[in-house]
Amino acid sequence: MSMGQKGSTRMEAQQLAVPATSPSPANLPDDIHAEILVHLPAKSVHRFRSVCKAWRRITTDPRFLAAHPRRRPPEVLMYRYVDSSHCENRPINYAVDVALDALPVSGEVSGWRPLVSYPKFATTSDSTTKRWYHSMPQHCLLLDSCNGVLLFKKAVGSSYFLCNPVTRQWAELPEITVTGRDGHRRAARGVTEYAFYFHERSGEFRLLCDHSSFSVVHGQTNTWYVLSTCAAEPRHVDPHATNIDNLISLLSTATTPLALHGRVHWPPRLIRRGESSTTMEMVAFDTVSEKFHVMAGPPAAAPVRMKMFAMDGLLVAANLGDARQVVELWFLADYGAGRWEHRYRLEVPWGWSTCPDYHPGMSSIAAAADDQGNIILGNQYGSCVYNVRAWMSWAVSYVATPDNGVLMSRHVFRESLVQHPGFHAWSSSADLPLIHFGC
Repeated sequence: MSMGQKGSTRMEAQQLAVPATSPSPANLPDDIHAEILVHLPAKSVHRFRSVCKAWRRITTDPRFLAAHPRRRPPEVLMYRYVDSSHCENRPINYAVDVALDALPVSGEVSGWRPLVSYPKFATTSDSTTKRWYHSMPQHCLLLDSCNGVLLFKKAVGSSYFLCNPVTRQWAELPEITVTGRDGHRRAARGVTEYAFYFHERSGEFRLLCDHSSFSVVHGQTNTWYVLSTCAAEPRHVDPHATNIDNLISLLSTATTPLALHGRVHWPPRLIRRGESSTTMEMVAFDTVSEKFHVMAGPPAAAPVRMKMFAMDGLLVAANLGDARQVVELWFLADYGAGRWEHRYRLEVPWGWSTCPDYHPGMSSIAAAADDQGNIILGNQYGSCVYNVRAWMSWAVSYVATPDNGVLMSRHVFRESLVQHPGFHAWSSSADLPLIHFGC
């Protein structure tokens, strides 16, 4: 691989300065304390708030809370399937509980930590203690991660809830409903989720969905909605989706849509135009105008199987190709002009016999980067970290293996202490799934 470019930016300490009302420990200025504290993990920040009033004031200031996530390293989320001792007569090796763990992109095992855990199936107290049965619905399903918030879909209906495992706060999104023949409103079927993102202007987390319905009079119709954390009802939008070819849903995409420059982007795809013409395209959704756009993708050679992540403020498309020898990394060097640069060729961390298939193998491949030049790539058959600044690489295959019940995911997490509007303190309400916190 070729030499990477150093481009780390340093946040000015003045941005974190908080007006002093009482002396801080060691009699240092508040901006120095803020510059030190902002580098600490969220768990340490929580503990240090109890040291003195000055540190509590500094670490609860909105400017500190906004700066802290930018200093935290991104982490790859992993599924750890745990056998439950409370469920009898179930198949051998059939996992019942799911633990969601986080691993730094650098692959440091010392940074491996649990986030949350939850039952895999929507069991009742009777079924949990007496018998496993094959028709159990899934308890909840992780759809995406954005700005330190996890998006889950409940087992029943089109109900979604958001969870910040650091602040232990939660929120629900409004439900898409339809009127039945009896005149009553009920949860709509045929709802597909496409993008989960944070809307900067409103401070809301939003979910872009499509509701597909059929009637004898109108045939099949598709209605697009935006579900927001601070809204009581779904909001109808017209994103001009008719010009978009085969948009991939959150459940099916190899990489969940990536937010950058006020847009969310789907992995580039090879689109066939006519019988002999093909073009590489990337779909983007503008979160301000709420319209879809088609952008030029990288001029990658076929076969094309793309993962996507951000690095040094640039969008990166990783073409796994046949995933047997190398992975090609393309950087969108000029976003406005749509100019892509081919910068790196990385050896794949898995062997020939464990080459991942597109479904479901691509969804179980981790692909992410941090601010130190590290890129992690891999699955349960082999993972590796490549540092494109130091020309180094190291294996992290001990993390997820076919035998330890740990599975890499496509999700990337960056912890946040921000308490967003529309979120509530976690409680033991029966309306909430059985989420247990580990961080």
